[in-house]
Amino acid sequence: MRRWMRPTALALALLAGAATTGFTAGPGLPAGSAPPPAATSPAATSPAATLDADLAARIDELAQAALTGGVTGAVVGISDPVRGTHLRAYGTADTAGTPMAPDVHYRIASVTKTFTAQAVLRLADQGRLSLDDPLAEYVPDIPHGDEITLRHLLGMRGGVYDFVADEEFMARYVADPLLPGWSPYDVLEIIRAHADEAAPPGRATVYSNSEYVLLGLVVEQVTGRSAQQYLTTVIEDLGLPHTSYPTTAALPEPFTRGYVNTDSELAPVDPAAEEPRDVTSSNPAVPSTAGAIVSTVPDMIRYAEQLATGAGLTPETARLRQEWTPLTSTGIRVQYGLGVLQLGDWVGHNGSIFGYSDMVSHLPEREASVVVMVNAADGEAVPADDLWAGIVTLLYPDSLPTW
Repeated sequence: MRRWMRPTALALALLAGAATTGFTAGPGLPAGSAPPPAATSPAATSPAATLDADLAARIDELAQAALTGGVTGAVVGISDPVRGTHLRAYGTADTAGTPMAPDVHYRIASVTKTFTAQAVLRLADQGRLSLDDPLAEYVPDIPHGDEITLRHLLGMRGGVYDFVADEEFMARYVADPLLPGWSPYDVLEIIRAHADEAAPPGRATVYSNSEYVLLGLVVEQVTGRSAQQYLTTVIEDLGLPHTSYPTTAALPEPFTRGYVNTDSELAPVDPAAEEPRDVTSSNPAVPSTAGAIVSTVPDMIRYAEQLATGAGLTPETARLRQEWTPLTSTGIRVQYGLGVLQLGDWVGHNGSIFGYSDMVSHLPEREASVVVMVNAADGEAVPADDLWAGIVTLLYPDSLPTW
């Protein structure tokens, strides 16, 4: 079943492979082969590159090797209070050859869900809603809506049909990512049309973008404001000046263009095309509160620690947010909390949407953060996962325990 803006469930094979190979030759390189040369463009010499020179060079090799399959550029950000920092851009921001820069804006895809969860949890802290409220109190006529609680939705345990699995919707979206006139209420119609595919809540943790679109509608009902407006206040309160919830298809300057990965099965690229398909412009109303937010790697480095430490929430709510349930049962340990993902020992989230893939993560025991962005994805593949896994396996080899 297709998953759009998924976090990790379908990317586990990539991570498991990274853990077993150790990335001794970098992603995509056969064992024993020589790595490609490190980036030499001006963008690859950005400030604050204080990580050990040998380690930085090995990260450069991993990042350069990731520039394949339609990915023209990547940005890597690392913050470690002991080892130092590393912020570098690799490749180009477009097929015309514009050098990638560390501060480009990009779509953070499913990392948006962490902000939506932050909004709902903050409203709970303020007593404006309860996590045990039934969904039906806010959104009517959803299958099992009387049984589904807001806590279920936050934890991906609502059993709600994932609207991106609807073939008619996906065909339309692939044909035109701008989808004029789309709104979250179109998602409701898809959910209701697939009532027979809904599951009772609380039985399993199953990733569903629909559950976070529903939470956005809950935020609107409680606050009397649009979800975009309220999440903007959440972003501002966290002090993230280059993070925004757009209302148009445009990205803030500077930005990297986004492409469909050339091996995409979801949105195949014409084999005769000389360049990957450009999908930079897309309608933010389609992913909505499941994936619309835009940011930069420097902002996400700061946010990674905020997310993992519960910034802006009461200590009790921050603790509840990290009560994990398994997303997988084999391979690297992957669990979901309340709008936050645990991969091995890392806390954060990843995402994939047309044109962009990223990983935002924090390792609490080391107070270290690693953020990766690449500028090609199709909402199905998560190319950033491979690069991220290579970096953390290199720097923190014991941080990806398996079940």
